[in-house]
Amino acid sequence: MTRARGWHSLLMACCALGGFYGLARSVHAAPGSGAEAEQNPSLAQVEVAMLGDVERDPVLFERIRSLFPPQTAVVLSTAHELDQRAVLLPQRSDTVYIWIRVTERSRARVYLSLVEQGEDAQARYLFRELELDSGLDEVGGETLAEVAHSSARALWSREQQSSRQALVDALDREAKAPAESRLPPPAVSVSASTQVRDSSPVTSHATNAAPESPAFRLGIGASGTTHNSGAEGWLQELGAFLTCEYRARLSLRLAVHYLLPSDFSLPPARVHLNGASGEFRAGWLSNDATRMRVRLEAGLGVLLGRAQATIVEPQPAAHAFAGQDFERSYALTAAGFEWPLGPAWIAASVDLRVPLRTTSYEVNGQSGASTSSSLSPGGSLEVGIGFDPALR
Repeated sequence: MTRARGWHSLLMACCALGGFYGLARSVHAAPGSGAEAEQNPSLAQVEVAMLGDVERDPVLFERIRSLFPPQTAVVLSTAHELDQRAVLLPQRSDTVYIWIRVTERSRARVYLSLVEQGEDAQARYLFRELELDSGLDEVGGETLAEVAHSSARALWSREQQSSRQALVDALDREAKAPAESRLPPPAVSVSASTQVRDSSPVTSHATNAAPESPAFRLGIGASGTTHNSGAEGWLQELGAFLTCEYRARLSLRLAVHYLLPSDFSLPPARVHLNGASGEFRAGWLSNDATRMRVRLEAGLGVLLGRAQATIVEPQPAAHAFAGQDFERSYALTAAGFEWPLGPAWIAASVDLRVPLRTTSYEVNGQSGASTSSSLSPGGSLEVGIGFDPALR
């Protein structure tokens, strides 16, 4: 009996000892979990700068913001240029900075940086480059948003990062790209359902990345012009145009206009005038089509007109000849401003036509006075829409 009670007491003591050991382990584990949470807090803020073809694209920004949880503040940066110093020296320790640059509407580069907390704060970086097979359509925009989101989470949680030198090399290639012309580099195609998980400092194809090939942009639109043509008065024209831009700096334009019928007095007759014109212009543009820009143009044109005289002040020898056709060529210059409305634009300009020949009319069997002035000032308004001819 005594031996049984002894074994029972020993068993109870062991159980009590095990309980105290488990409690001690749980108490010890709790502080460790809290410290780990303090070292890796949730992402507080993300600042996104969108450059190139995605600048001021509210749809892409909203897609990126929707992928982060509500407690993460996602703000849009006001930066319009890729500043190497800003990328390499992030300011806030609670923010992941993202720069997204898209060229040719299909080649995307994503730069990310953050600075750690503490006195010995160190910056960490991540660089991604991808090609959007379908451009900036629904699928391409969703792909780019997912890459930006997954990269920000990976950099914040230390799952992936690139070396500082790798990021500097990528920024240097970005700066040299407009000044060179090479074949486009091979790029990694990322579908909408794929997330970049490579933990290498920089993607393998980025090492041999080359500048983008020259970009062309086509545009079509309608315009209205008015010009003072001496005794003919103010001539009004409505027409359409086709324009081609090279690297958002140089342009070529073809336009055709219909001359609205007008009447002017040439005593003792009244002349009814109508016709059409065509123009070719070459121009210079101050910047890309995403911001208001200055446009300077020069070119040549020709006005094909028809004049029909009617006697309104009867005279014994007065008679009107049959309708006269004429051709009047001219040189022109124009300066104006262009305001973007997404892919479309509105433009206004001041024009000056310099006729290379004049037009005369015959009344009473004699030549009338020259009615086309040596300078024809005027102006124009237009609305157009641009698109990329290399659709993917």
